[in-house]
Amino acid sequence: MQNLYSSFFIQYCRFASKDLIATFDKRFGRNTRVINTFFKVFFIINKKDVSYKRKEEALEQLAKVVDSYLSDGDVPTYEAMYISLNCNSKDYLKSLQSMQSMQTALENFYISVADFNIINKNKLFKQGLIEFNNALAHLFKGFCTSETNLELNISKACTHLHRGSLDYYKTLIKNKESLTPKQKETLIKIRVYEIDSIGLNVVNVDKDTLLIKYRNFVRELYNLENN
Repeated sequence: MQNLYSSFFIQYCRFASKDLIATFDKRFGRNTRVINTFFKVFFIINKKDVSYKRKEEALEQLAKVVDSYLSDGDVPTYEAMYISLNCNSKDYLKSLQSMQSMQTALENFYISVADFNIINKNKLFKQGLIEFNNALAHLFKGFCTSETNLELNISKACTHLHRGSLDYYKTLIKNKESLTPKQKETLIKIRVYEIDSIGLNVVNVDKDTLLIKYRNFVRELYNLENN
């Protein structure tokens, strides 16, 4: 499993060598489709019921996507950034057990994306994917830099996943043409709860937490199965 994560974060380091520069380039900016590929592959390598071979194949496909991504633009600058990041010398994922502390945040994010995709026919949602990318950046920093506080970066990654999960549901609410008086009343209660929950642990899995409230509300709005 460690080799899988190592391969994943090597590709992420390669991606970052362009992304950190392209963000300031009006011709390119953030490539949501590439980030979405990282999301899909991360999902695959974290699933217990997916074969090791399938995970390796997903990583091979990810490498090809990154190859294509890096081939366009100011390649010499991207290569210089890659050297500065020193990707090949990292001790990738020193502590795989640390991943367990963020499983709930990951699972919640996957569920939020799945609900969004059912309603929007797999349309890419930029803000949610940016939050996922921000989470990966913290994991990359935490797992791949010896002098970094690992648990702090895992906590920050969970915060970004939590924000992304909320963004998916909030966008679905915004996209709803109208709400009934009863639905508005429910939304008021959720928003009040949201204000009251500021500063609380974002990986709390209790059924009454903010994310669950938004999820249940959206599923009722769109008549999705609630399980």
